[in-house]
Amino acid sequence: MALRGTLSDFGIADIFQLVGHQAKTGVLLLKNREREVRIYFKSGNVVRADESSRDESNRLGNLMVRAEVLRKDQLEAALEDQARTMRRLGDALLESGAVTLDQLKEFTKLQTTETIYRLFLWKAGTYEFSQQDDIDHDEKTQAPIRAEEILMEAFRMVDEWPSVREVIVSSLMVLKPLKGLPAAPAAKEDDEDDFLSGLDDAFSGMESGEHEKPDAHLGGNERKVFHYVETGRTVQRVIDLSRMGEFEASKALANLVRGGYVEATMPALPTQAREGLMSSVAAWAPQFATRIALYAVVAAAIFGIIKLYELDDSGLFAPARASTVLPRATETARAAWAQQRLERALHVYRLTYGRYPAALSDLAVAGWVNEADLHGPFEAPFRYRTAVDGFELRPPLR
Repeated sequence: MALRGTLSDFGIADIFQLVGHQAKTGVLLLKNREREVRIYFKSGNVVRADESSRDESNRLGNLMVRAEVLRKDQLEAALEDQARTMRRLGDALLESGAVTLDQLKEFTKLQTTETIYRLFLWKAGTYEFSQQDDIDHDEKTQAPIRAEEILMEAFRMVDEWPSVREVIVSSLMVLKPLKGLPAAPAAKEDDEDDFLSGLDDAFSGMESGEHEKPDAHLGGNERKVFHYVETGRTVQRVIDLSRMGEFEASKALANLVRGGYVEATMPALPTQAREGLMSSVAAWAPQFATRIALYAVVAAAIFGIIKLYELDDSGLFAPARASTVLPRATETARAAWAQQRLERALHVYRLTYGRYPAALSDLAVAGWVNEADLHGPFEAPFRYRTAVDGFELRPPLR
């Protein structure tokens, strides 16, 4: 199977779905202006991901050093051994006893998934998949990852990143614990506990559910991340120590901040840097202000024309009707985004169950979209029906 093109025509998610569904073995090469990434598939599963311009800090050995699993001197000794023997770094680390096999597998998977998830944020680039009979990878340390698993996590990440970034705006933010976490709820052994609890509530005069409950935002990830929060420690440091990946750790921190357990602030600039920045601003501010004023005048004039006139059915400008252009454009953009999310979820549903869902609401039941996604900016839900060669998804009639 030869597959080549641009990401604007065939997205990364589509490529993963195709390669995974057809259980292909080969190498997917992805390029943009700054990066070049190779993803290795075996029987439709991801077994490796290499980045030609990978930042030094994101190399496997440095990931373990930053997580305090490996000392820097141990890494340097393993790198010397690797250069001398031309074998894998992981083998050198294992032989020296610096890390365990489980630790090596954990960080190998973390490096692979973090590399791939960043690809879903690319806006442009090219792709080329070349089929091969076999792929060289270390089966001992690199467990295959299902393409469907990567897709679901990537979709969730893309959907939730904006809300996370509203709170954790930068990995440079400095953290401070504000209060301790409530005790984790005890696991219930069976349904009999619920029945007895209900009787206790009835005889004590308490309404069901009136017991003090833990914060709904606090799950295993939040508790794990909170363990690494210290006054003055940065978000990036917590990401490194938690070994959860940038998105999962940042999301957990955002929940902790929203719950009032942690404070996250941007660090203040050193006095010298701040004075230098203010001097630079003072130098170009007058020119910048003049340009902004000019742009504002031009923009106001253009917007005034657009608002007063619009294209009529003959293609000529005519006085605008009562509605304005801006709300329509906003609704169109929101509708396109909602439809794209639904289409992706439909494809993943088919990959999972071998068919498209009978109703659009099945996607929400499966937990892949929210109820609000079923209708987007409209009051009525999107129109959906299965077809011989796929499905039809259209905005509701209005």
